[in-house]
Amino acid sequence: MKAKITNKKHATSVMLAAMALASLSAFGADGNIAEYDPNMSVDGISVTNGIKWIDGKILPIEGRAFDDVDHYYDRLPSGVSTNVNKGVRDMKHHTSGMQFRFSTDSKRLFFKWVPYNAGWMSMDHMPKSGMSGIDVYRFDAARGRWLYVKTGRIEKPSGAQLELPWSPGTPCLVNLPLYNGVKEFALGVETNAAVHALPPRRSGVEKPVVFYGTSITHGGCASRPGMSFVNIIGRELDVPVVNLGFSGSGVMEYEMSEHLARIDASCYVLDCLHNMRMSNDASACAGRNMDENYEPFIRNLRARRPGVPIVMAEQCDVYCGGPCAKDVYLRSVYEKLVSEGWKNLVYLPKDKMYANDLEGTVDGVHPNDYGMTSLARAYGAAVAEAVGLKTGNGERRGGK
Repeated sequence: MKAKITNKKHATSVMLAAMALASLSAFGADGNIAEYDPNMSVDGISVTNGIKWIDGKILPIEGRAFDDVDHYYDRLPSGVSTNVNKGVRDMKHHTSGMQFRFSTDSKRLFFKWVPYNAGWMSMDHMPKSGMSGIDVYRFDAARGRWLYVKTGRIEKPSGAQLELPWSPGTPCLVNLPLYNGVKEFALGVETNAAVHALPPRRSGVEKPVVFYGTSITHGGCASRPGMSFVNIIGRELDVPVVNLGFSGSGVMEYEMSEHLARIDASCYVLDCLHNMRMSNDASACAGRNMDENYEPFIRNLRARRPGVPIVMAEQCDVYCGGPCAKDVYLRSVYEKLVSEGWKNLVYLPKDKMYANDLEGTVDGVHPNDYGMTSLARAYGAAVAEAVGLKTGNGERRGGK
């Protein structure tokens, strides 16, 4: 599995780096010892003013599915062609869904990061903390769940820092920005501290759940990264996630099915209807029409990854006045595939997605944090069904 191999690689790098720094830790409190003795230098690690800084590139990371990228934190490979719309090609630099997961014996944690796009850090309906900030969670063993700790807020385009007290040995999760990327990221720990990758998940699901979709999947307009419904599902179900949501640009070009199929996933979630049209509609647009793109896309994905469960989601709609033309078409494709003998398909209707009080969005379309939690319940249940996780009554469920 691509993501799993990547995690092992970075976990190994961190452990080797920690061992290499064993002799350095005693000397690092008063400056960067490598400045005076190059033999004490470790790639990606430096000690400055009593803080050991570890480059994000050697930390255990999830949500990063490809190694052949233009920039380390990109969500798609460098080979994405012009057959895929420009929005995807531009927003592949966003780090939505990427997260660092580790434990450390340090009593204090420090984080610093530099945004990829310093000129676009917020929108009129989405704050900097969600677009360009980070947030930190700790795992509470007594409750058996991840708990929010603090948000790393950002004001300056040159970057930001966050410092926290920490209980040694407590697992830590750091979510990266949703609608921006990072040029640089570093974790700071005490000079004598080590950093370790977390053990395998209790859920038993080690392959990522891959979400492909629209601005809503992308994370708009959560107040902070951990409130994206994709990230909520990752925590609540204890599964790794890959977020391939692209604002206004998830239109299911055939090439995108090839990129998704490169990821050895536990499940694929397709959530593109809001960005697509129907060819017989007045708003029809070549390259974005659902009745031209959807079926070739899903057929190629299944051919490339036989048997991997797929969640087919209707159009996320807070007003939910009933099925729209795209929903009707989606249902017809689903029923067609089932009649052909397809297994491991889960259908997610829109009426499961939002509460009925109309309070779930910032603008009638994009969810606020309340809406994100509602979406997480709906999509989370569909993912649990697809990958065969236990439900509340203890039964194991599998996709149809």
